[in-house]
Amino acid sequence: RLQLLGGPTPVVLDRAALAAMPQHTVDLPIACVEGWSTVETWTGVRLADLAAAAGRPVPGSAVVSSLERFGAFNRARLQRNQVLNPDALLAFRVNGAELSPDHGYPARIIVPALPGVHCTKWVASIEFRES
Repeated sequence: RLQLLGGPTPVVLDRAALAAMPQHTVDLPIACVEGWSTVETWTGVRLADLAAAAGRPVPGSAVVSSLERFGAFNRARLQRNQVLNPDALLAFRVNGAELSPDHGYPARIIVPALPGVHCTKWVASIEFRES
């Protein structure tokens, strides 16, 4: 389940509800701080569509939280332009296959020009903020 916060009331979407939303596919690079990068084909729901579903269609920012409770990268803050970028996704698939657990199953964030460590894996909630 994915919890969307920041609108008038919290919204909880299960996997079926997310799958019923418009799906988008984009080719985006992902770069690791360890020095490697690659371009992959990602499929999922636009972050902008999730912001609208949460009741905050033009957020000032968003905080993405992982199911991972501890660790330096269990949450990321995204700015308005990142959330509203049409290529920014809550991804469920990469290169036509479901994400593996190592790649963030059931869902991860993928945002253009965002380093891989900030593309939060195992997403549990997204809070869309006014500023």
